[in-house]
Amino acid sequence: MERINAQKTSARSNIFLLAIGWISALLSLLIYPFIFGVVGVITGILASKNGSRAGLPLIVSSIILMGIGLIFSGVIMNYVRHYLAYIHNKRARM
Repeated sequence: MERINAQKTSARSNIFLLAIGWISALLSLLIYPFIFGVVGVITGILASKNGSRAGLPLIVSSIILMGIGLIFSGVIMNYVRHYLAYIHNKRARM
């Protein structure tokens, strides 16, 4: 019985780690690429140590998205700002 409870707790913690990791990986495209990319890598490592197979793709994608964010974060953020302003102005006209 204790083993089943431990597995459920481990599965919940893996889901939490993976969710935080993917959110951090995506945020590394827009703001603070180095910080959020490293958080994504660390959560991927912790999820892998807990036995999750989804940890390795998280690590790889965090590194790739962090690199893209380091190179293009200014361009991506400028595009997002203009897009959000366009949507805001379009709604204001309605």
